[in-house]
Amino acid sequence: MQVWIEESLKNGELFFYIVPAVLLILLLIVIFWPDKKKEKKEEVEETELDKLIKADKKLKAEIEPVIEKTEEPPFKEAGKEIQLFEEQDVQTFPETSQKPIEPEQPTEPEPEQPVEPAPVETFPETSPEPETPAKPAPVETLPETSPEPEKSVEPETPVKPEPVETFPETSPEPEQPAATIKSGLEKTRKGGFMSRLIGLFKNNVVDDDLIEELEEILYTADMGVATVSWLMDLVNKNRSKFSSGDDVKLFLKEKIREVLVENYKPFPELTEKPTIFLMVGVNGAGKTTTIGKLAHKFIAQGKVPMLAAGDTFRAAAVEQLKVWGERNNCTVISDKDGADPASVAFNAVNSAVSKGADVLLVDTAGRLQNRVNLMEELIKINRVIGKAKPGAPHETIIVIDANNGQNALTQAKQFSEAVKVTGIIVTKLDGSAKGGVIIGISKELGLPVYLVGVGEKIEDLRPFDPNEFVEALFE
Repeated sequence: MQVWIEESLKNGELFFYIVPAVLLILLLIVIFWPDKKKEKKEEVEETELDKLIKADKKLKAEIEPVIEKTEEPPFKEAGKEIQLFEEQDVQTFPETSQKPIEPEQPTEPEPEQPVEPAPVETFPETSPEPETPAKPAPVETLPETSPEPEKSVEPETPVKPEPVETFPETSPEPEQPAATIKSGLEKTRKGGFMSRLIGLFKNNVVDDDLIEELEEILYTADMGVATVSWLMDLVNKNRSKFSSGDDVKLFLKEKIREVLVENYKPFPELTEKPTIFLMVGVNGAGKTTTIGKLAHKFIAQGKVPMLAAGDTFRAAAVEQLKVWGERNNCTVISDKDGADPASVAFNAVNSAVSKGADVLLVDTAGRLQNRVNLMEELIKINRVIGKAKPGAPHETIIVIDANNGQNALTQAKQFSEAVKVTGIIVTKLDGSAKGGVIIGISKELGLPVYLVGVGEKIEDLRPFDPNEFVEALFE
């Protein structure tokens, strides 16, 4: 044996026998060696399972008598019939008899362990009355539940409406007073030439310095050179009559009043049907807007106006006039952009005659007074209107912007040379400090000022009153 082992060691054969044997032994040890952790875990599980089984048995022992009692039919005892009744949602159960409990075996119930059983219907527990051996065991009765007293029904209180969020009533804004010539001249009076004149007239002495300063101020008043020269000649001729600056102020005031009153003429009445107004003026003077406001005035008088969109050169001019037509609910005669304005005017006159309109307001392109071809176009329109209706146009009114100052005076002169201008409408007087232009136009051209624009509202196109104008200017 020893020899075999030695030879096996030398040949290496012994390892083929020893290694499998060792592995087999280790496998057997692993298989049959007891797992203490598993045993402990099983023991813990068994103890918990035993506890649950015991608790379940106790629970069944407590519930079974109650279930048996509830399954017994109602019976009579001592001539009284015990019934199940239901009153005011309180459920009671019939009285049940309890078996006599022998005094020799009084048992106290073991304290219950808190167990969470499945939800079951529970009943009020009844405590047994003390027993005496001489007397028969009393029958345990469930305490009769007296019906709960009816709750007095409280009268329903009216449901209060949910508070509605209210907002403080905003008082309507006070209506602004209607614009007047006085309000329109506020900038001229406070920021224009008149503010300087009022300061000058406070001097008590009329000397050469006062006269020179007066002339300088008047030349900046946009009255025009001719009008200022005329006024200064009168001042110098009557200088000996002035004892103070107030005397000069009153003298100028009366001379300006005389010029304005002399050329005053109210807005013309509608003597023809239709009465045709040809409106002229440069771009930006407010000519189209003035036409819309005039239409509103005529409608307020019960007249039927018609508008002619003769300004076919300016972009959107036709659309602007149509907007005024819709606002005033009056007819607008128009053609495509770039059409012949004389043709538009001719068609408008014929339409106004056929439809019985009371007045026709003809808009024209905003021509520059130095554009000869455009002024010739205006002459053509004037001639075509006269062919369509003899004697027309009955009024040719130039619309000027007070902000243009002396340039407005030049415009009025140029238009008067092309067509026969019969009157003037001055716009934007409230936004200008150059109200003196009205004096120059009236003096140099001898034209009446029909209307003045003293605000943006449709009713702010007001008749011109020379006395009101002078009083507001020198206030």
